Amino acid sequence: MFKPKRRTLGDHRVVFIPRTSRLVQVLKIGLIVTLLLASPLSAWFGWEFALKSQQAVLQERDQLLVRQIELVAELDALRKSHQQLDVDLLVANEAVTEGREIVQQLERQLFRVQQDLAQYQGALSPNAMVPGLRIQAFELHATEQPNRYRFKVMVTRVGEDSDSVQAMLQLSIHGQQDGKAVVLPLSDLATDLPEDAMALNFRYFQVVPPTAGVADLVLPEDFEPESVTLKAVEGADVLVEQSFDWIVIGARP
Repeated sequence: MFKPKRRTLGDHRVVFIPRTSRLVQVLKIGLIVTLLLASPLSAWFGWEFALKSQQAVLQERDQLLVRQIELVAELDALRKSHQQLDVDLLVANEAVTEGREIVQQLERQLFRVQQDLAQYQGALSPNAMVPGLRIQAFELHATEQPNRYRFKVMVTRVGEDSDSVQAMLQLSIHGQQDGKAVVLPLSDLATDLPEDAMALNFRYFQVVPPTAGVADLVLPEDFEPESVTLKAVEGADVLVEQSFDWIVIGARP
C-alpha cells in the first residue's frame, strides 16, 4: 500500500516579504515630490538670476544711451560753433581785404597828390625848364611784415625831344650795419623783383613800378637805413641821380 512521503524541515522554503512602514512611504513620496519640483525651481532661480544680470546690463545700456545723446548734443554745438567761426573768419577776411583796398586807393590818391605837388614845385624851381630827366617823387610805404617796404618812383622829362626815354632805374640804400657805413643795392633787397620792373620807357613821365605790390624790398634786421639814391642809367651814362632821406609814409595795412 502506498504511503505518503514524509517531508522534513529542509524541504520547505521560507520567503520573507518586507513590510513597508509609513515613514518609508512618506520619505519616498517626499523624494518624488522633491524630484518633481527640482526642475521648476532650478528654472525659476535661473530665470531670476538672468533677470538680475539683464537688469544690470539694461541699466548700463541706458547710461550709454544717455551719454550718446549728450555727445551728439555736444558735437552739434561744436559744429554750430565751428560754422559760426567760419562765418566770422570769412567776414574778417572780407573786412581786411576791403581795408587793404581802401588803403591802396588812399595810397594811390596820396601818390597822385604828391606827383602834382612835385610838378608844381618843379615848375617853380629855377631849373624847371632845363631839358632833361628829373626824379619828381619817391615814396616809401610800410607793409604787414617788419623790415619790408614798398616803394614808388615818378620820373619826368622836360624838353621838346619827341623820342622816348629808354633807360634803367637803379636804387641803392645807404645806412649803418655793425657800426659801419654800408650801401645795399636793390638787387640784394628784392630778389623776386621782375627784370623789367625798373625799366624806363616813356616820353613825358613814368611811375615805377607800373603795378602796385611788385616793388618790395626787405632790409636786414641789423641794418639802419638813412637815405636812398636813385639813378637813371642809359648804358654807361648816368642821366639823372638824386638822393632822398629814408622817410616811411603811409599807414601800415
